[in-house]
Amino acid sequence: MIKTTNVISTNNSDKHVIDNYHFKVLSEFASEQEQNQRQEQSQSASIQTEQMQVNQDTQDAQQDELPASQATQTNTFQNAFVEDLLKKTDEMSSNIIKLQMQIESQESEFNNRLNTELENAKQNAQQEGYEKAKAEFEKELNEISEKYLKSIAKLDEACQRLDGFIEKNEKELASTAIDIAKEVIAKELEESSSKIALNLAQELMQELKGASSIELRVSPLDYDFVKSKLSDVKNLKISLDDAISKGSVIVLSDVANIESNLNSRLDKIKKMVNQ
Repeated sequence: MIKTTNVISTNNSDKHVIDNYHFKVLSEFASEQEQNQRQEQSQSASIQTEQMQVNQDTQDAQQDELPASQATQTNTFQNAFVEDLLKKTDEMSSNIIKLQMQIESQESEFNNRLNTELENAKQNAQQEGYEKAKAEFEKELNEISEKYLKSIAKLDEACQRLDGFIEKNEKELASTAIDIAKEVIAKELEESSSKIALNLAQELMQELKGASSIELRVSPLDYDFVKSKLSDVKNLKISLDDAISKGSVIVLSDVANIESNLNSRLDKIKKMVNQ
């Protein structure tokens, strides 16, 4: 097929130099054959030159069109890049806002948890302090109670020993006490039998207030002293009786007759204890 790229069209004819072709008659062909060959060679060279020029022009046109296309593509790429960059910037801004909100939420939650933990720790510390103080108080109370119980146990043991000792030696102690009392009374009778007789007489007369007449019998050793002290008592008769030991008295009345002797009283007490 014939390549149209080597054909000069009317659109680009102004870019070439075109001469009219002169046809020769046959008679001149033989004589001018060599000239024709030279002309053909010259025309071929001219055509090649023109073709090279056309190719160069075509390349120049293509090169002229290429920067424009590249510029268009570059502008399109730049616009798409800028738009994509803006979208990514918006997404990043949105993500940053969301992240900030999430951080604030987590910070608020952390603060709430921190406050809760602090409050729990405070309450736990108070509870621990209360429990510790309570435990220490109970420990001290138990120690005091234990000491108190031990003291009570020791006291009970001592009381039991004392009760046992008293029970074991009660009769002996009573007899000893009575014997001691007798010795004391005997000594008092030697020194103050008249006073003892007077005290016994007054005690017995108190018991016989309802009697209309009373006779008081005393030892001759006590008579003068007792009579001097009771001379003002009405309905009272004081008599001597040698059978009565000093410090003793006998009261006779219309109500009852009573004998009072300290030694006899002690003997009665001793008998009661020994029973």
